Amino acid sequence: MVTSPAIPPSAADLTFLPDELGEGFGQCFLELGADPDGESPIRCTLVRYCPGAADDSFFARPAMLFVHGMTDYFFQDHVARHFHERGFAVYGIDLRKCGRSWREGQTWHHVSDQSLYDEDLSTAAALLAAAHGTVVPVGHSTGGLDVTMWAHRLYDAKSPLHNSIAAIVLNSPWFGLQFNPVVRFAINRVLPVINKLRPNLLLPGGINPVYGKSLHVTEAGEWNYNLRLKPLEPRPKYIQWLLGVAREIRRLHSGKGDTGVPTLILTSHTHHFSKKLSRQYYNADLILMPSQMWQQASNAASLSTTIVIEGALHDVFLSRPSVRARAFAAADEWLTDVFNERKIHHG
Repeated sequence: MVTSPAIPPSAADLTFLPDELGEGFGQCFLELGADPDGESPIRCTLVRYCPGAADDSFFARPAMLFVHGMTDYFFQDHVARHFHERGFAVYGIDLRKCGRSWREGQTWHHVSDQSLYDEDLSTAAALLAAAHGTVVPVGHSTGGLDVTMWAHRLYDAKSPLHNSIAAIVLNSPWFGLQFNPVVRFAINRVLPVINKLRPNLLLPGGINPVYGKSLHVTEAGEWNYNLRLKPLEPRPKYIQWLLGVAREIRRLHSGKGDTGVPTLILTSHTHHFSKKLSRQYYNADLILMPSQMWQQASNAASLSTTIVIEGALHDVFLSRPSVRARAFAAADEWLTDVFNERKIHHG
């Protein structure tokens, strides 16, 4: 693991400044130094929910670390409050060049290989492990793929940090290229050739903005998040970025993805891809295909449990109230069972 000398050994030693999420939330930048992609210096941001004193009772709680997806950042304050009430110390991370971590002149959300996020995740997890002893990463979408492959690399390397991971929760992880066979062929065979000639070429066509419109309160949704950090229309992506995602997915499919810990996979029951907002948008995954998540569950973890949430959105915890209540209940019950089995106290 690579950490900056400026980062103390434990999250208990960090200074958290007030965060835009409001009372009880704080943020702390973690400087990571040089960027392999040439946009130095880089940093990630640790966001903490601690409505009371950061005392011994807080650090006696197991830590939960939320890892966002593509064109995203940690803003789910209702999720933080829910799991805090269930006995966890809740943190979120904005990865390098994402959300709060972005710096002027950097390419939003860009990495040439998803494994570069291993540094961000290991830095944050080591701080939480030192302060809380136990860590439960929760990865959403691309973040679900990132958490899976990072945990596998720790497990494969017999890293001591892996011993602090009690369980993993994956919220609609990106486990397959959700495109038709022609597009998948182009991604795997044609784009690598183009990338060698023009590595800074943008993906043609852009990314469907309808999902963002279905979420944000100013359009047709419930959630009032920062549109500068998570715009309705996702920022342009580069061919190089998509190829990095595709490489990680191929590694997973080849059997190189076992997290080595009990892993919960939460998904919707179906997908619905369209460029027009409709009622179906509030009852399905609008971004990825749950069937691909189900197919890869055993590759993601030999100790995997998949729970299908009927009517869930891509982020199951942003679904309609009755649906997200079922998602929370499923996660709560599973985590309780895992912690009881491993004799870890929480709540």
